[in-house]
Amino acid sequence: MEIRTRFAPSPTGELHIGGARTALFNYLFAKSMKGKFLLRIEDTDLKRSNSSLSEKIINDIKWLNIPWDEEIVFQQQNQNEHKQIIDFLLEKGLAFRCFSNKEDLTATTFKADKLRGTVFRSPWRDRVVMDQPSMQNVVRFKVPNDPSQINFIDKIRGDLSWDLNNIEDFIIARSDGSSTYNLAVVVDDHNMKISHVIRGEDHLTNTVKQLLIYQALDWTPPIFAHIPLIHNTTGEKLSKRDGNSNLVEFKHQGFLPDAMLNYLARLGWSYKNEEYFNLDQAISWFTLEGIGKSPSKFDIKKLLYISKKHLMAKPINEIHESLLRYMEIYKNINISESCSKKLRLFLPFVVERCATLEEIFESSLFLFEEENVRVKKVLVLLDDSSKKILAEFVAAIKPISLIWNSEYLNNFINTYCQKNNLKFRDIGVPLRIALTGSTSSPSIVHIMEILGKKNTLDRLNQNID
Repeated sequence: MEIRTRFAPSPTGELHIGGARTALFNYLFAKSMKGKFLLRIEDTDLKRSNSSLSEKIINDIKWLNIPWDEEIVFQQQNQNEHKQIIDFLLEKGLAFRCFSNKEDLTATTFKADKLRGTVFRSPWRDRVVMDQPSMQNVVRFKVPNDPSQINFIDKIRGDLSWDLNNIEDFIIARSDGSSTYNLAVVVDDHNMKISHVIRGEDHLTNTVKQLLIYQALDWTPPIFAHIPLIHNTTGEKLSKRDGNSNLVEFKHQGFLPDAMLNYLARLGWSYKNEEYFNLDQAISWFTLEGIGKSPSKFDIKKLLYISKKHLMAKPINEIHESLLRYMEIYKNINISESCSKKLRLFLPFVVERCATLEEIFESSLFLFEEENVRVKKVLVLLDDSSKKILAEFVAAIKPISLIWNSEYLNNFINTYCQKNNLKFRDIGVPLRIALTGSTSSPSIVHIMEILGKKNTLDRLNQNID
């Protein structure tokens, strides 16, 4: 059997990190088994689906560097196949047209007796065609009375059984004739020859409904694997209330794709005690048996730790290119060639202090920030005493013909401090504030070397006048 998995998001919102993890697990399993990973956009709900969101989701998957095989399937394009199956189920008496309106759906419509729980049982499920009026209707699947239970094996949760007395006569076609999720998924998975469906455990009820459709059509269902949900720090399902829950938010914060993949893989899956790894390693190690049954907890500190390790492992030139792209896309900043060179020189001194591209950007802002913005920051931090120290320092260093590199600058400042009975920090802190607009930065002599003598003195003079 060829292993074929799929990720099938609905374009009704941004890609949630739970969805991104689902895509990753499907990809890792398929590739670990030399199979194929497919992408399907489930856009049959025309009222909620959005084509721009489809594009964003596709771009997010690309950004994560999760490549799919074959062309993307857009579910809307399969509506004819869906309709054929709906008509077949109607013809065989396995589905029925339901004319109950919203006013009819009262408590009296829900049957509760010794055999069944309180679930919707349409009064139209056993009526013949001639009884049906010519008015708006939906098509519902006729949940069987016998057997009253369905059993299936889940690759993660083991043997499962479901009481069909708790499954309503669910809708498979809307009043406009379009197929609903559960019907469309079955038809598309069958036509795409999907061998394994790996998705969140919140789909378990959907799985039961879909298995009923598979049985009605006499089709072999795929193997199901339901992964635990992602929780926040308080043990609740991760949601928008928790802030960072959509992938785009992490992109804006400058997390690297490699780091996100690494962290997402560890949310619910493990291999020995490995914490830090790349995509190829994850593929070689991945098994469904490695996925736990308990919910995983999202931990931003752990993500930052993983992100920092990936960032520090990258060549400086690669970080430089990624940072320039990040600034252009998310900060709307394009810098000059000369400024780009300064940034490249600065990176080795700041990367080990940062976990994301945004943190590097913030630390490097003084290199390309508008002059008036930087000066305003400095004026807040620099008092008159510090300005006096800087003025005397400028007067001492300006006329000297000094090799302008960190080693000579460090020697000069040390000698200057000895002569003027100062500690290094007495001059170092005001220099840092005047040159960067911040009290925190890498070595001030490296910053002075990167800025160059003219730029350094110009900035100092701006802030002591």
